[in-house]
Amino acid sequence: NLPASALEQLPQDFGTGIYFGWAMVDDKGPFKMVTSVGYNPYFKNETRTVEPHLLHEFAEDFYGAQIRVAITTFLRPEWNFDSVEALIACIKMDIAYADKALDISPESKGLLQ
Repeated sequence: NLPASALEQLPQDFGTGIYFGWAMVDDKGPFKMVTSVGYNPYFKNETRTVEPHLLHEFAEDFYGAQIRVAITTFLRPEWNFDSVEALIACIKMDIAYADKALDISPESKGLLQ
């Protein structure tokens, strides 16, 4: 998860949901990413969070790294799920869709420059 201060950088009317775009990790990248902005209803979170998932295989963990994201596209609203398996299946579909969509419009990478 990004720190709570990341939410302060979003417009006040920025809705919850699943988005995609690009991320930089310690000024490396940009890397494709999908992010959840919201409460994660399946887990009944009471705090709004930003949870980016980078579509890149890293050789090692990057905990503590500076991460910057450029959210370019709304994918879908937040949904609740009947099971963790259904949640995982939907996450995989979100990732596949974002991966293809970002290949189609790579010019949006420049938002992080």
